Amino acid sequence: MCNMPTENEVFRKIKEISTRTVQPRPLVNTTDLAKELSMSREHLLPQLTELKKLRLVNFNDTQGSAIRLTLLGTVVKRDK
Repeated sequence: MCNMPTENEVFRKIKEISTRTVQPRPLVNTTDLAKELSMSREHLLPQLTELKKLRLVNFNDTQGSAIRLTLLGTVVKRDK
């Protein structure tokens, strides 16, 4: 059984990936995010849905192929 990352870990990884570009709040491909977290995209979607409910990220489309931090998501710190 694999160790699933928490919503906080997923959120921190999204923030980390977002800081790699000079563009503010870039789109983050969910397939790339899943690879960096060593999990499948299907297992990642529940965490992304929860982050969306908290208004920390937005899906770029209905399939959730890419996400973007919201303005709120750029300032929130979720350390634990």
